[in-house]
Amino acid sequence: MEIQKRCKYCGRSFIAHKMTTIYCSPSCNNKDYKRAIRQKQIADYCDAHPEDKEDTPKDVLHGKAFLTPREAAKLLGIGKSSVYRELASGLIKAVQMKGKTLIRRADIERLFDNPPAYQSHSEKKQEKREYYTFRQIMEKFKCSKKAIMTRVEKYNIPKVYQGRNCFFDRALVDVHFAQLIADIDLRDYYTIPQLEEKYKMSHAAVLSFVTRNKIPRITQGRTVYYSRAHVDTLKGERESIDPNYYTYAEVMEKYHFSKDQISYYVHNYEIDNHKQGRFTVINRKEFDRIIKERMETNSLEKEKERRAKLPKLNAIPEGYISVAQIAEKYGVTPKHVQAKTREAKTPKLVIKHLNYYNEAAIEQLFNRDPEKFEVPKDYITAQEIAKRFKVTVHHVHGRTREANIPKITVKHVNFYELKAVEVLFAKNEASEELQKNENAEWLSGTDVEEMLGITTCARRSFVSRHKIPSKKEHGIAYYLRSAIEDVNNTLAKYSDQYYTVEQICEKFNMDRDKVYGMLRYSNVRKVHEGRFALFLKEDIIKMIHERQFT
Repeated sequence: MEIQKRCKYCGRSFIAHKMTTIYCSPSCNNKDYKRAIRQKQIADYCDAHPEDKEDTPKDVLHGKAFLTPREAAKLLGIGKSSVYRELASGLIKAVQMKGKTLIRRADIERLFDNPPAYQSHSEKKQEKREYYTFRQIMEKFKCSKKAIMTRVEKYNIPKVYQGRNCFFDRALVDVHFAQLIADIDLRDYYTIPQLEEKYKMSHAAVLSFVTRNKIPRITQGRTVYYSRAHVDTLKGERESIDPNYYTYAEVMEKYHFSKDQISYYVHNYEIDNHKQGRFTVINRKEFDRIIKERMETNSLEKEKERRAKLPKLNAIPEGYISVAQIAEKYGVTPKHVQAKTREAKTPKLVIKHLNYYNEAAIEQLFNRDPEKFEVPKDYITAQEIAKRFKVTVHHVHGRTREANIPKITVKHVNFYELKAVEVLFAKNEASEELQKNENAEWLSGTDVEEMLGITTCARRSFVSRHKIPSKKEHGIAYYLRSAIEDVNNTLAKYSDQYYTVEQICEKFNMDRDKVYGMLRYSNVRKVHEGRFALFLKEDIIKMIHERQFT
């Protein structure tokens, strides 16, 4: 049987299977039962206590001049807690006595004499700030609701609730969500698929790599872009240079500029740059910003305004000379003059598109002959270091900069502390005794490998283990031939009857610690020849066999 009925409690239509069914669900049945019980209890209490029946506001007053908070709440038609809240805020005045709080009726009526204009909550919010809804943020910044909540929590953007709606401060959202719609140069970034393809990595390996190394990233929609400079530096495809800086080669590859064009931007717009090793590096953000501004339509007007502000001169002031005159006077190229004046930030005048410099400042800048001033005691120039230790001047500059060698500058010439330089380049120089020995013969690493018939790794181990005297010249290591031959002769002399520790390790497949442990507690006969300890083969073989069969 199916009968369409209307629920006695909620009033909704439903299909009943019995004539006696009057509720659509057990929930409505329970609620209606509880309502009937409650109404019966109230009626029974009112019958038993007629004096406690709820009075109307007019009955409560009875001409009273003073009211309790409960009576004031009934008079105003609000809750008792609201009355107490207004008492605390000072809107309604009251007197607290022991066990009772009284409110003057005249004070309540006076509140309505000159009330302020009514204003809704939403209007109050709009006076202070403007707000976004979820949908507006999703449409403007092309992101999901989950992405919005993630950024809101990350940047602590306050939320404002009005009924069921949630609003976010427009100014803060524009600042922290701008990255999602910003124009980016894809040449400076990798996507995850590009990293997987280039470095043969799985998706999980890429995520682990960028998280572990904290690679800067930009997220737009569902695509994540990772900084190309940081990734290439860590993967070894780029020199160990701060990823926040460009090298000249990177700028030339990205923007197809010549070196002169790059130098023009760097020096005319005063972009942050410095030397790092053998590279001149340029601040990445500043350079990109300048290029972006130059690409705009009004860049030409800005350049005209900048040039208009420069002092206009037609006659060359006394005491100023041109770049060509400087180059001719000091025997250098015009490019060298431009580089040195930029480096020293020498003031200049621009007259008819030509640069002119103060003659006194130029003379001080180019007066670099060490013979014209007193050389500091116990200090040495980079050229002298390069000549003594057989390295290039460029190598000297790099090593001294990395080691923070103390230096002083006299007329733009750097002098380095001699003791610190000798300590730094000690490995490059042979001992004084060997330097005085004119008959000392030196072999390169390749010659040693051919002589002994060993690999490069074995040669390095050999010269380190036997402490072969060495020196470096122009980056190439040389070893003393007589020392190598002495080692070979010593080993050959006792090779028939004695083992070295290295030979024991190799023959019996043991490590050095284990060999030393066995020799320490065994009576193995041995001889000492110079730096070498040689052990009798007969005793070694006997000891090994005893250990194998015990």
